Amino acid sequence: MKIINRFYNRFLPPLPEGDYEMLRKHKFFLITCLFTGVFAFAYGVLSYLIEFKVGLNLMILSVLFFGAQPFLLQKIPLKYLGVLVSLYIVWLNGMLVFYSGGLFVSPVSPWITLSAPIALLFTNYKTAISLVILGIFYVLAFSWVINSEFEFPFTYLEQYHLLFLALSFSGLVAIFFLVTNTFEVTKNEALNSLMLKQKELEAEQAHSESLLLNIFPEEVVKELKSTGKSEAKLHPEVTVLFADVKNFTAAAEKLGPSELVELIDRYFRSFDSVIHDFKLEKIKTIGDAYMAASGVPDSNKATVGDVLKAAIEMQKINNSLKQIQIDNIKPFFDFRIGIHTGPVVAGVVGKKKFVYDIWGDTVNIAARIEQAGEPGKINISEFTYLQIKDDFNCSARGKIEAKNKKDMEMYFVDYEN
Repeated sequence: MKIINRFYNRFLPPLPEGDYEMLRKHKFFLITCLFTGVFAFAYGVLSYLIEFKVGLNLMILSVLFFGAQPFLLQKIPLKYLGVLVSLYIVWLNGMLVFYSGGLFVSPVSPWITLSAPIALLFTNYKTAISLVILGIFYVLAFSWVINSEFEFPFTYLEQYHLLFLALSFSGLVAIFFLVTNTFEVTKNEALNSLMLKQKELEAEQAHSESLLLNIFPEEVVKELKSTGKSEAKLHPEVTVLFADVKNFTAAAEKLGPSELVELIDRYFRSFDSVIHDFKLEKIKTIGDAYMAASGVPDSNKATVGDVLKAAIEMQKINNSLKQIQIDNIKPFFDFRIGIHTGPVVAGVVGKKKFVYDIWGDTVNIAARIEQAGEPGKINISEFTYLQIKDDFNCSARGKIEAKNKKDMEMYFVDYEN
């Protein structure tokens, strides 16, 4: 097998990458020429032994002819060489048959059957049909000559006729098997290569799908894939969560760029896990701010209570990470969390680097609620409070001033760390 592979590597011409069918055909052509050349040599030896001089000369020519094909393949397209080889077989068979007793006597007559399959394998259907017609004409022409009582020359020792006949049929069976086996092997190699490529494509597709799902909700991904766009939608009741660092500038001044990014990434990765666990939708991060929501897109069934539970878990994580930083005498973050419930518009914006986002006064109020909060606390609006008051303990803060808004009733969510 190593010898065959070296043979392929030596004589295969440059082919289009990924064209496994063309690779299979070229390999098949090379191995067919190799096998036929070997058999031509063997028949040349046999022709010499039975004093078949015409056969010997033709076999010497055939060894040279088939031996030249791998070199010609470097310069001539396969489809032309396929036609050349097919026509050569017809001519060669006609010469051997003529000088060995005629069509129905010559041991080499059956070899004419190779021409059409070779044309079909290496050229195209139209050319193969032409070779079939030529083969039929070949048989009819010899039959007509025989009927005209023409006596074909018998140019080898007659006592070897049965041996020659037996060896010729054996050789034809062997070469059909070898060629067919090679076809099967090269076909399987091509199929395996295609399957491997298919698996690579599927893996790449899964990776792309995963990346898309990290950017957009699954519902939006399906819409983008099917239509190439996503329609903006009004969602009547969405709970928006904002988390923001109170002392970000002070902490950032004490950290190098990589340390700062690593620290904020540690927090946000933890928040991502919480958002996933409570089945909320992460909307985006803006610098040191983190935004998530329930109720968007339509497929998101998370409730206001789920948002509160997520917020409590996020503050617990914040407190744990804060203590670790304090113990290591390193800068830490303190997060304020603000939550408000109301209608929003959600959709995908942009022509490149699409972004899934939400808009509306609900988003603005949630941001103001967060800004009016305190580090380590969860500040919620009155509208959100009215929906969760039976399930969570809250402390009323009264009316609090909100930037660019009238004074608003706010509540702190009570939780145990």
